[in-house]
Amino acid sequence: MAEMLDIMGPDLQVIGVADRERVHREGLWHHTFDCWLYRRVEGKIYPLFQLRHPDKKAHPHQLDITAAGHLLSGEGRKDGVRELEEELGLSLHPEELVYLGVHREEMRGEGWIDREHRHVHLHQFRGGWEDFRLQPSEVSGLFEAELSEVVQLMEGKRGTARFQGFTGTEASTGRHEERRVTWDELVPHSKEYYRTVFQALEAQGNQE
Repeated sequence: MAEMLDIMGPDLQVIGVADRERVHREGLWHHTFDCWLYRRVEGKIYPLFQLRHPDKKAHPHQLDITAAGHLLSGEGRKDGVRELEEELGLSLHPEELVYLGVHREEMRGEGWIDREHRHVHLHQFRGGWEDFRLQPSEVSGLFEAELSEVVQLMEGKRGTARFQGFTGTEASTGRHEERRVTWDELVPHSKEYYRTVFQALEAQGNQE
């Protein structure tokens, strides 16, 4: 059965419904859910990045938002919390997330145009790697990096940043890795988007 999405106007009002294939083929605006998990260790902030599956049509094997996905027709942003359970195996309530608002983004690839109103959220993760159960068809691994290094990477002030985490579906059976990552290995969201998220992460860190 085709995945049906709400087509959104500029004011986030629903103006129609279309299947996912048509939405991406014609570049119709729709809304999505993003959630960035982060850890706080010794006063430093570590955002978590999922490693996209190599068979993904868009941005295969690149590092991306911790969990993200489409909101189906009739769903609101809070319904997107299911993405955390589907992709990461974490069960959270919408009230546990910090809502940053909506970011409009357009991305293009061969044969697709993705125009999204992204509902962006944060959540401080206080567990360990063993708490994750990754969705094998979507996610190939999970990594973290110190926020200041990632910001410097984005700004071109360093060539690589140190990421560590695991590949596989679970930390206990997967492969633990440390790698040096270049900016090109991250999904090419706009720098405006990344700055919004990174500044919010810094603010969350300063509050604690």
